[in-house]
Amino acid sequence: MATFEFTSPEGKKYTVDGPEGATQEQAFAILQTQLKAPKTSLMDDVKQGAGNLAAGLVRGAGSIGATILAPVDIAKDALDGKGLSLASNRERRAQMDAGLQTMGAEPDSWMYKGGKLAGEIAGTAGAGVAVAQGLSKVAPGASALAEAISTAGMKAGGAGMATRMAGGAINGAVSAGMVNPEDATLGAMIGGAAPVVVKGLGMAGSKLGQMINGPAQSPAALKAVEDARALGYVIPPTQAKPTLANRMLEGFSGKLTTAQNASAKNGAVTDGLAAQALGLAPDVKITPDVLTNVRKAAGQAYDAIANTGTITPPATYTQALNNIAAPFVKAAQGFPNAKPSPVLDLVESLKSPSFDAAAAIEKIKQLRSAADDAFKPGGNTDVARASKAAANALEDAVESHLSTIGSPDLLGQFRDARQLIAKTYTVEKALNPTTGTVDARKLGQMLEKGKPLSGELRQAGEFANRFPKAAQTVEKMGSLPQSSPLDWAAAGSMAAATSNPLMLAGVVARPAARALSLSSLVQNRLSTPAGNSSLRQMLGNPDLQQLLLRSAPVAATN
Repeated sequence: MATFEFTSPEGKKYTVDGPEGATQEQAFAILQTQLKAPKTSLMDDVKQGAGNLAAGLVRGAGSIGATILAPVDIAKDALDGKGLSLASNRERRAQMDAGLQTMGAEPDSWMYKGGKLAGEIAGTAGAGVAVAQGLSKVAPGASALAEAISTAGMKAGGAGMATRMAGGAINGAVSAGMVNPEDATLGAMIGGAAPVVVKGLGMAGSKLGQMINGPAQSPAALKAVEDARALGYVIPPTQAKPTLANRMLEGFSGKLTTAQNASAKNGAVTDGLAAQALGLAPDVKITPDVLTNVRKAAGQAYDAIANTGTITPPATYTQALNNIAAPFVKAAQGFPNAKPSPVLDLVESLKSPSFDAAAAIEKIKQLRSAADDAFKPGGNTDVARASKAAANALEDAVESHLSTIGSPDLLGQFRDARQLIAKTYTVEKALNPTTGTVDARKLGQMLEKGKPLSGELRQAGEFANRFPKAAQTVEKMGSLPQSSPLDWAAAGSMAAATSNPLMLAGVVARPAARALSLSSLVQNRLSTPAGNSSLRQMLGNPDLQQLLLRSAPVAATN
């Protein structure tokens, strides 16, 4: 940049900075423009910015025009005794800046520089393609290098990074050289390095995206979260969607306490699902008496079968009884002097070629009652299991009988009642009879053991198996303090150190974060896949990478 000094008739001195190579007359014209410039408004500034941008675009096109005229300038310098130089070409470029400045443009502004760069990039857009096409005609076997040149090193027909760098270097030399022949070498260096740099940026963006989004969620995991939310369950965010934001939020709120608070909310959901499974209102507290009443009501469907005549059990009935007795028969064979198991007598007592339907219904009730008694403390669990299995075998025989006599209505009612009664026993096994709390994790354990749960009970068990830390029972967690002595100590210390009692308000920060973690605002987003971060998408965009590779040599030489 050249500096000029002028003195007015009043003796006032002015300093003008003009482009390198500007003449005294051009600098004086610039000074006159500056002295005449009035104070500007916002609209004037906008117009000036637009003018600078347009002037920059013209100047960018002029760079390529000056390169085209470089041979003429070299010849002129040679005739003038300056040798083979680009002095006249440099002066030509400076005069373009000075000329645009006299017209009101501001070459030092970002709009002007940005317009100039945009014009130069646009003007050199097809340079690499033209060189690649020429190379393909001259050397058809150099297709990989030709593709590397045309794409500024982004692709090389499957060839390695060395070919891409060579193509980028050639493209960079041509592009930068078209703008200014003196920058061809630097353009080659930048173009050759650009593929490596852009690849590194893409990898960095991918790593950053993985850190922000966390591990990828499988469709099954997303579906589990969606199903849990539909039931009303809440999930500690990191258990469903371990993004960086969720990890930070839950880390501050306290992972353990957040899970406990989630469990406290979820307990009510599980209790409601269990009640619905039994045909009760969701807010009904389940107790042993309630279960007994449900069984009695369902048992009325059994009573309706009493008048359906004689039952001739199928062969599967006898086989089921033999399966119950099999382990006890085997034990008796090995130890004939041992006292026989009461299970053997029970099984033998049930073997009959036919029996009245009313007798079958009463026997089922007795077997169920015996099973309940035997499962109590001090009872015989072998007899309990055998009685329960025998009741199931009798119920299967009843179903077969109803199908044979063609009573679809009675069969449907019997099956529904049988399933409902079975559900009462399932709930009873997961129930705390004192608190009325149903433990979803016990339902989950039944599922893992192969028990055929269905409906709401299966949904609760599947939730507990997927998110066990969010399915703890309240009575096993104890109290749920929302702030700890550590919170109070930290807030008190800050308040004392700063003499600001408002610092004590920080005690509510962690409970607030915990509430946010379990709020609909956060919970409703847990079943949506973690998307790519904007930065990751941008750095991995092929079009942007192509633009960066092609523009880098020209931008670096400005």
